[in-house]
Amino acid sequence: MCDKLVFIEANTTGTGMLALRKAAEMGWEPLFLTNCPDRYDGLMETGCSVLVCNTNSIPDIEQMLGSEIDRGAICGFATTSEFYIETIATLSQRYQLPGNSPQAIKTCRNKHMTRLRLEEAGVRQPEFAVVRSVHELGQAIGRIGFPCVIKPADDSGSNHVKLCRSREEAEQQIRLILDVQVNMRGQSTSMTALVEQYIDAPEYSVEMLCWQETMRCIGITEKQVGGAPFFVEKRHIFPAPLCKKSEMEIRSAVESALQAVGFRNGAAHVEVKLTEQGCSIIEINARLAGGMIPELIRYTTGIDVLEQHIRCSVMKPEPWNGEMVGFSGIQFLTAKEAGVLREVLGRERIEQLPGMRQLTITAKSGSRVRLPHNAYDRLGYVIVTGRTYEEVRDTLDRASEILEVRLEDEAAAASINP
Repeated sequence: MCDKLVFIEANTTGTGMLALRKAAEMGWEPLFLTNCPDRYDGLMETGCSVLVCNTNSIPDIEQMLGSEIDRGAICGFATTSEFYIETIATLSQRYQLPGNSPQAIKTCRNKHMTRLRLEEAGVRQPEFAVVRSVHELGQAIGRIGFPCVIKPADDSGSNHVKLCRSREEAEQQIRLILDVQVNMRGQSTSMTALVEQYIDAPEYSVEMLCWQETMRCIGITEKQVGGAPFFVEKRHIFPAPLCKKSEMEIRSAVESALQAVGFRNGAAHVEVKLTEQGCSIIEINARLAGGMIPELIRYTTGIDVLEQHIRCSVMKPEPWNGEMVGFSGIQFLTAKEAGVLREVLGRERIEQLPGMRQLTITAKSGSRVRLPHNAYDRLGYVIVTGRTYEEVRDTLDRASEILEVRLEDEAAAASINP
């Protein structure tokens, strides 16, 4: 029976374990391949079969699958991890199952390749230069100028993305990126950095669902980023409060960008900035949105984007007629200084706020925390809903005021827990 949906790894927060349970609810038998089961809280509670192998090697994955199940039993391949979408594309092609071409996903994963493809297609984006050695930085800075954004070509979660305002800062950031030979999942990096024009404009993400030649925009999310000089998303509100003209301009730009890179299957999360000159493409993420955005969409429209994305791994997604009803928002919890997490106060008061939907603390007591440099430094989140944008915004503001992160310095923590 063709009913085994193979997941290769997952993200460690948000939709990762939820996707496994969702696949089972939809009638498939999820099979989870990982090189480290302990990475995932709640994995054993999903009830799905878990196979341990080297997920950074496609031959090892194929050998494991061949020894465990019949090839014909596999109905699709999926992942919720940015780091494994190329693997999924390759396996889907080899097994002749629905998916994107490996070249399209490689183009999306490597931000330099994305920039080149968008440039060829005439899609608006920041000015950019590629740097593969410190010696190339001078020429890149001469072209882009300051301030500029320096980022790895193939990382995720805003990791090692920094706004630089001087040659000293830029050189330090370039050295940091070029010294990273493997990412957090043990995969080789391209050891390539991008120097990009900094665009100071409102930021949004566009949530798309694609099937073959059809592209459909599920909605647009307003994003708030903080923690300068780093870029850490601290708040999302869905749907973004945009006029019709701006909304159509953003949608058109994103459709052109996805066509340019050849993306044709599943959910895409495209980050943009809306400038006076037009919509500029910041990044194309060939995957489901993170940051619990699928949950915001579900609360506001009733559309289960995760379910639709999973369907694209096996068959055509179902038609939907979701209507926007109110607004949803998420506020991320972060530390205001470095230290050891003692506790988070205010949970009981938070639960009494109007429109409260979810309160989740992901950081564990005793863990080291810092001012956020990337998405992995977030400590938890609050999700609320409301009838108006202003209502949601004000409730998130109130939640930020109530939640208190209590720390103890590392020396004191060490004396208590030697």
